[in-house]
Amino acid sequence: MMIAILFVHLVLFSVTTIHGQEMQCELNNSLSWTPWFNFHKPNPKGEYELHAAIRSQHPTLVCSDPHAVSAVNQAGVDMNQTLDMIIIRSYDVFCLNGYDPKFQHKTCDDYSVRYCCPIVKNLTKEEVRDLFISGNTNALVDNPSKAAQLKCGRASRAASFQASAGTSLLLTLLNSMVPKIINGVEARPNSWPWLVSIGIQYRGSTGVWQNRTHVCGGTLIDTTHVLTAGHCVEQKIDDRFVPLSSTHPSLESFFILRIGVHDIRATQLPDIYRARRISTHENFISSTFENDIAIIRLDRPVVVSDYASPICLPASNVAPGRKVTVAGWGTVSETARVHSNVLRQANINVLPTSNCRVYTDVHYDGSKQLCAAALDWSKDTCAGDSGGPLMYQDNGVWSIGGITSYGYGCSKRGFPGVYTRTVPYLSWIKTKMLSNH
Repeated sequence: MMIAILFVHLVLFSVTTIHGQEMQCELNNSLSWTPWFNFHKPNPKGEYELHAAIRSQHPTLVCSDPHAVSAVNQAGVDMNQTLDMIIIRSYDVFCLNGYDPKFQHKTCDDYSVRYCCPIVKNLTKEEVRDLFISGNTNALVDNPSKAAQLKCGRASRAASFQASAGTSLLLTLLNSMVPKIINGVEARPNSWPWLVSIGIQYRGSTGVWQNRTHVCGGTLIDTTHVLTAGHCVEQKIDDRFVPLSSTHPSLESFFILRIGVHDIRATQLPDIYRARRISTHENFISSTFENDIAIIRLDRPVVVSDYASPICLPASNVAPGRKVTVAGWGTVSETARVHSNVLRQANINVLPTSNCRVYTDVHYDGSKQLCAAALDWSKDTCAGDSGGPLMYQDNGVWSIGGITSYGYGCSKRGFPGVYTRTVPYLSWIKTKMLSNH
């Protein structure tokens, strides 16, 4: 009987396989991969992702007649390289382990699919924003690489919280702005797998190297993109402009990124990434930190593991009074000259806009920025923490509510840290992630 059932399924499902035409889609200017979709979860009998069901929910993105179909499991492994019995019928992907005695010992992996479709132009802001709201198991999450990880914001190891109880103001603030963990604690190793350390390797025309192991933080938001602050990726070293050169012909060539590390001193070669493309917000103003946001496309996809995985982008603004967490490798005091070698973290609170009025002269905008501090002013971000995430947790899932931007000193009473809100820039972020340039 099992043989008969298996024969029926093979007849029904063994149709044209159009999987894996990666280069055809990526090299054709009129075609592009859709985001990844994951509508169905595996059960003892099998797993499937149906093209018609997915297209019914996202008709703007998913074409009726894809040029190719691609599928990966949640570890980013291509369907042809897993140990499952995978069949494609038209544009539907099926895992049929439960119908073949050779595979019945194994439950099907959870697969996500994408489709090679004609490029969709002129998306509305609402459609673009819909692309990247995560946290819903039926929502799509963009990822242009084969190494997909759709379950964002899930730390593999519980985080360790051990919180302890004459000159114009504008000029004073600007002269004292530090790219800003004071009075925090060392994080449990690999408890924040989306934290990224950004450093600089630069060799000038004199042949002298000006290396900075760590200058800023960043946050992995999918397997190929890191979110950071705009002022972290300026063409500067120690606030001084540096020219492009034959050794460094582009801004991207300045930076190195460490992903999946806890102690920077223990960095291994596979942990080091380069920037393939840097996109700073078009309206970023360096002197006042307005629109202080940038996104870095990596030179290769991150292999998702217990040590490296993306955080979720938020669906709504983080509210005043909310307890949040900041983390980074920045200095541990305002007077310290060197960064921390190990990742540190602190719990702080989002403050009402009224607590941020001290920054009015620096064009503080509560609709695009937020300020946060410990209620007793004892904890804060500091130099080297810029670009890192302000994080909060809902239902076991972590999201990035803000990006560390600036502050007057570190942990100064009355002067909270300022963070770029993430939500106002969701459409901008997604547009840059989807761009082929």
